Amino acid sequence: MLRKLLLTVAALMLVACANTKPVYNATDTAFPVALTQSQAQESIVKALQYKRWRIVESSEDRIIAEIHVRTHYAKIEIDYTANGYSIRYLDSDNLDYNASSNVIHRNYNKWIQLLETEIGNRAAMVGLN
Repeated sequence: MLRKLLLTVAALMLVACANTKPVYNATDTAFPVALTQSQAQESIVKALQYKRWRIVESSEDRIIAEIHVRTHYAKIEIDYTANGYSIRYLDSDNLDYNASSNVIHRNYNKWIQLLETEIGNRAAMVGLN
């Protein structure tokens, strides 16, 4: 009986661990076309809005944004120039973030990768105009 209980607990721990992955930070991502600083900002802002992120702070070269999805929350920092950008994790709630092992729920990484794709799409559209 004790053995079955221990096996069940171990299996549950493995399932829980499968949902976490190393935190993905988009580092030094280049825009697909040449942009001005204001076009870079416009591309990022439009992508954030489209993906339902809320901008909480903005300057000429940095944007802080957050998202609430059901009971989950994430906050990121985007540093950018006319050439490219970086997205860095700042904070989260209910996403199983573990600072010591730098892991987070896999959905966070998916959100960042989708945002990264959308920024590239918006930059390409802005760069064509």
